[in-house]
Amino acid sequence: MGAYGFEVAFYCPVSELVARRPIDQVTGELERLRQHVRLTKVYLETYRSGVLIEEDRMLELKRHFLEQGIKVSGGITWTHGRRRENPLQGGFDTYCYTSAETREEIRNIVEFTARLFDEVILDDFFFTPCKCDECRAAKGARSWSEYRLELLQHISEECIVQPAKAVNPRISLIIKYPNWYDHYHLTGYNLEDQPEVFDYVYTGTETRDPLYNPQHLQAYLGYFLMRYLENVKPGCNGGGWFDRFNCNGNLNYYVNQVNVTLFSKPREVTLFSANSMVDTIFAPLAGYALEKGSEVVRQLGNPVGVPCYKPYHSHNEDFLYDYVGMLGIPLEPGPRFPEGESMVFLTASAAADSQIVDKLKGHLARGNNAVITSGLVWALRDRGIDDLAQIRVTDRRVTVREFSSFGFGLSAQGVVRASDSIQIPVVEYATNDSWPLINGLGEDSNAPLLLQTEYGKGGLFVLAVPDDFGMLYRLPKEVLRSLRQIVTHGMKVSIDGESRIALFAYDNDTFVIESFLPYDTSVDVVVRQENASLVELNTERVLRGRSADTQTRVPVYLPAQTYRAFRVE
Repeated sequence: MGAYGFEVAFYCPVSELVARRPIDQVTGELERLRQHVRLTKVYLETYRSGVLIEEDRMLELKRHFLEQGIKVSGGITWTHGRRRENPLQGGFDTYCYTSAETREEIRNIVEFTARLFDEVILDDFFFTPCKCDECRAAKGARSWSEYRLELLQHISEECIVQPAKAVNPRISLIIKYPNWYDHYHLTGYNLEDQPEVFDYVYTGTETRDPLYNPQHLQAYLGYFLMRYLENVKPGCNGGGWFDRFNCNGNLNYYVNQVNVTLFSKPREVTLFSANSMVDTIFAPLAGYALEKGSEVVRQLGNPVGVPCYKPYHSHNEDFLYDYVGMLGIPLEPGPRFPEGESMVFLTASAAADSQIVDKLKGHLARGNNAVITSGLVWALRDRGIDDLAQIRVTDRRVTVREFSSFGFGLSAQGVVRASDSIQIPVVEYATNDSWPLINGLGEDSNAPLLLQTEYGKGGLFVLAVPDDFGMLYRLPKEVLRSLRQIVTHGMKVSIDGESRIALFAYDNDTFVIESFLPYDTSVDVVVRQENASLVELNTERVLRGRSADTQTRVPVYLPAQTYRAFRVE
């Protein structure tokens, strides 16, 4: 491991390595970066966008870095760099993998790279949106997803892994997956089978600007996806990879990427790209965030959270999990249903599992609990969900701003007001078969935000989710308190405060709370233990609170865009 307790790498695209300039200039740029970041490794790219580095040039670069004590690995990016026939056609210049010419080109590039390196990573352009004549004919009656999953799996095995290992049996091959995890299968990323072929996976934790970037990137995504891929291929998630793009307007976006990647306990982090960070504010920012974060990460145990199930090749309520994480609910995602867990949280993506209703029934009948979204209820409306609960999600919407908790009685227990109006789906239910725990108040009427019903020995809860997931951030902290109490039931630590504050929890009674708010705030840390105290990890300062009802509440001040880390004693 590096000086931080994890490796830190810079990725160097081939365009930064083949320009007509001396080797000393290329390596000098990395030396300037090392003034800020304790670099231990570089990925030197052999190919991207039609540019293949000369072997002598790469050997010279490789030799220089090894002499400096820096580990060296290779990289490949599958973009072709050729001009499109239609000038109005956009998107990335990814390959048509149906083409025999493409397959031969890939084999040649892989064999060339495998002769130079014992470890090679594929940047996250190993997908295809191609719908050319040849692709359409080969697809036939299959869906694009079915065709592309089979196609890219074949390319992985026949054109990348087998040729590479034939040339260099020692080689380790890494496939980096991008941040758009809900759409992998639609363009050929086969998360079920590809990780079995490659030696390691790698995680794109680029979150960037959450509003003006079209990818729906909430800061929590970096942590969520790191944990998901760790559970896809346990022990073989090589690390997290982020860049500086779309962060100029708010430098905190860049620091947030560093933080959430570190809180997922990575083995390595990769900064993209070396040349783009030289002599910019991002190099010292990265150094500061890595240094500060490493002091905390060394003391954290293994991540824990509310189990959530995202099946392979699934999408629906896309990226909703990241918004839920921003509500202060720690999540631990996986591609298999979490058998034996006392609580599970499911979005509509779980509907991709044809057996999900039966799995939910068995889970609940054994005395466990589940929180599911209105989107999942809608997706299962013709698949037996009514046998679990007589609940129907309608196509009507209601706009609310006030909320009340009813508990299990007939009288409202106070009214609280949101920061702005929220539009939620109208969920109809059979009175006394189900009961609303939190209601949005309309005009002489109300609509449930959170419903509860029983099944066997277990409890099923249904959360009404707005079409605009960001509206969840408007929920009053009193509503969030009730929601967190239910979803995080069984966890030792939770938080009580407003949204856009994330909680990261670990199995050694440590945790981190990070604010993504532009202003200072305070939260109560709720420890399900009497007379507990919090010890801040980087200062050893002790915070004490007040105990009642077998729990302790400790107020914690959070400056804007910062985090604090503690252990419970």
